[in-house]
Amino acid sequence: MLFKKKLILSGIVILGSIAAIAAFQYWRASRIFLYAGTLETTKVILSSKVASDIIDFPISEGDAVTKGQLLLELSCDVYKVQAPQINNDYERAKALIQKGHMSQAQYDVLERNKQDNDLKLNWCRVTAPINGVVVTKFREQGEVVSAGTSLLSVANPYDIWAYFYVPHDMLYRLKIGQRITGILPEAPDKTFSGRIVKVNEEAEFTPKNVQTRAERTRLVYGVKVRFDNPDLMLKAGMTIESTLINE
Repeated sequence: MLFKKKLILSGIVILGSIAAIAAFQYWRASRIFLYAGTLETTKVILSSKVASDIIDFPISEGDAVTKGQLLLELSCDVYKVQAPQINNDYERAKALIQKGHMSQAQYDVLERNKQDNDLKLNWCRVTAPINGVVVTKFREQGEVVSAGTSLLSVANPYDIWAYFYVPHDMLYRLKIGQRITGILPEAPDKTFSGRIVKVNEEAEFTPKNVQTRAERTRLVYGVKVRFDNPDLMLKAGMTIESTLINE
């Protein structure tokens, strides 16, 4: 009798284990797989085109700026000092060539000098190339900079996207213009509408920021998704997840 009870209990335990394993396998097979990507924004780094000192730098990090807005001004004293002489020479040259008292080659040299100086004076006023927010100031008012020195960076927080990396057998389900839904791991109840804007044609190894070595050795295709960000909740550097399936 005792043996039968033990046999029944053993059978129940085995059946329970089998049921638990089957339930886990069903959950694993039926759960939705989420691809993860890191958000990025359009960012422009502005550099000095001339060697000079910064005489005015009125904006601060975090300031919103509009395209064409003055961000900083360089002194450009050298070009300002020589501008009157260059302009006078050019005006005389125009009068002389009209009367035939100057060769075309001489006139071209003076005209080129004026255009070159005017261009450099224009470069002394650095304006915003896009609507956005000042992310970083690399220099401050009073500093002397050389040509090519980074001055500041401006980013457009509304133009935000992420790359997701998918296997080859996922490509047939994706197309340019397809709408998808993204979620933030820290706010799963909030969804963000996105649109596929690019699917890479060539496979590559998964980027190094993927956590496991096994994942990094897989050949995958990059899929660029641009997200709507009207309330600026999405920010560069955040992780966003998506099934990449049009829902």
